[in-house]
Amino acid sequence: MASGERQRTCRACGKKFDYPAKGSAATRHHCEDCVTVPAETRKTMERLNSRVTQLENQLRRLELKSTSPPA
Repeated sequence: MASGERQRTCRACGKKFDYPAKGSAATRHHCEDCVTVPAETRKTMERLNSRVTQLENQLRRLELKSTSPPA
């Protein structure tokens, strides 16, 4: 990773990418692939990605809770 580059997660698709990368069209919030998607579609993708992430985290918490010994 070059000086100043940081690993980012795309808000629309969840893909990890380096930002800023020389010659890349990626922005702080969107990977190079999602930057070209129309704004309205990208906004919908962001909402869906956010909801999927919430559900995955909730499922992970429930699984941990069900496997932990009773208090």
